[in-house]
Amino acid sequence: MIDSLRGYFKQYRSMLKATETEEGLDLILFRPFAFVLVKIFQPTPVTPNQITLISLILGLISGYCFWQGSTAWVLTGAIFLFWTNVFDCADGMLARVRGSSSVIGYILDGMVDYITHIVVFVSILHGLSLRTGDPGFIWGIGVPGGLSFAWWCAMVDRFRNQWQARVYQKRTDPAEEVRELREISAEWKSTGSHPGQRLLINFYTFYVSLWYSGPVHSQSGECEGRHLERWKQLRLPVMRMAIFTGPTMHLFLIIATGLTDTLLWYVWFSLVFGTLWGLLVLALKFWTERKFRMEIAKE
Repeated sequence: MIDSLRGYFKQYRSMLKATETEEGLDLILFRPFAFVLVKIFQPTPVTPNQITLISLILGLISGYCFWQGSTAWVLTGAIFLFWTNVFDCADGMLARVRGSSSVIGYILDGMVDYITHIVVFVSILHGLSLRTGDPGFIWGIGVPGGLSFAWWCAMVDRFRNQWQARVYQKRTDPAEEVRELREISAEWKSTGSHPGQRLLINFYTFYVSLWYSGPVHSQSGECEGRHLERWKQLRLPVMRMAIFTGPTMHLFLIIATGLTDTLLWYVWFSLVFGTLWGLLVLALKFWTERKFRMEIAKE
């Protein structure tokens, strides 16, 4: 029994990305459920992209439920949102265990995440407007809260990419990535093939161009050897603070407040605490970067 559990745990670990970049709630709550789904789907012809689309469908159903506004509908929306995130975790895990990860799958997963988040957040605000009878107030605090959520999701993504680039030598220059993807899209366009994939690439390159104005990390070589170890030492606590209020935390709070019929508390959290926490993390990030550069300059 113990050996079997150890074997399952080892399999579970092998399906994860770098654990230091994972949100704690994913590791202890959503990904264990996703692991069960992966074990079910692994011997079937179901693809990771199909699981991503199932996640989208569940997310849209969740949004429809939140849109209605009543207690019963909100409770149902929270349940569907839970399984939306479980399937969202399962697609990447299945791709990793099969060794079938792809750029298109990565882009599709990101696009579905953003669609789901927008649909759910807008639906929550509409439902709360119906409940309170004060749409001006709800949308007045909700729109800034939603923009803060979207901004912080992008910042957390950037933190992860910086870590992956420096520690694991992945995803170095977003501009170069965009150029390569556009070349692939142009090649497909010249042959009149892959229209759906071209649309995904156009969406992703727009997103990258919007949020990334330069390389994820410097190519100067200042983060090699012991310098890299020092950079990791300084950055890891900051990255963990950033990930603490990442997308999964927001989804978990929506689920929790949906189950308890207190969604307005989540909207306030996103607007006030989420924004202030994000600004604090960015301030600490700038401080650690300055400290790192000063230490290098003294050598």
